[in-house]
Amino acid sequence: MKATFPRPVHLTRRALIGLACGWALLPAALAGSAEAQGADREITLSADQRQLVKKVEDHLNGITTMQSTFFQQTSNNEFAEGRIFLSRPGKMRIEYKPPVKVVIVASGDHLSYLDREINQLSHIPIEDTPAAFLLREQITFDPANVAFHEVIRENGNIYITVADRKDSFGARLTLIFREKPLSLRKWSVLDAQGNITDIVLTDPFFGGTIDDKAFHLEEAEQQRSGD
Repeated sequence: MKATFPRPVHLTRRALIGLACGWALLPAALAGSAEAQGADREITLSADQRQLVKKVEDHLNGITTMQSTFFQQTSNNEFAEGRIFLSRPGKMRIEYKPPVKVVIVASGDHLSYLDREINQLSHIPIEDTPAAFLLREQITFDPANVAFHEVIRENGNIYITVADRKDSFGARLTLIFREKPLSLRKWSVLDAQGNITDIVLTDPFFGGTIDDKAFHLEEAEQQRSGD
């Protein structure tokens, strides 16, 4: 059966930033699913689960660049699509297709959010967002910093649901990978208010060169410098 999606709408700022914060980088939407929400309680990993996490960790650290189109859907039935560019460590660009006139760029120590429709620019420290997780030079699922809620292998996919121990609000991130060959395909964010943002990477391409200009916002630099 062909997948269908709701009519595109203008997403709220929370939903848009939810995409970028969902990293910290999906084939049918997972809104409300068990995979998106993960187990309610923290789990202790078995030996097999630790091996699976290590396999995923090595895969993520092997990613230097990625570019893909994506679909995004929230549990409030907001929908958008666009393109995402990733260059590790430290750089990411998310640009939405019309009617959403938003660009999100991570470069250096800030994430810049530009809404061209209202000419509004915001900056968020990268380390204050889960985006920092996948943008770090070395990605690690350190149990001292990360609480595991789910690690499963199912129907050719791997699901890992984690929470940042420093996040007192209990937001969760589920990363979904195709196992053979191992490839990041989806992620889902469950925030403190119970809202779910799901992202489907439709045609991810790993490796290759991305022009560094993609991670520069002229408007952002002007505002930060006071020009």
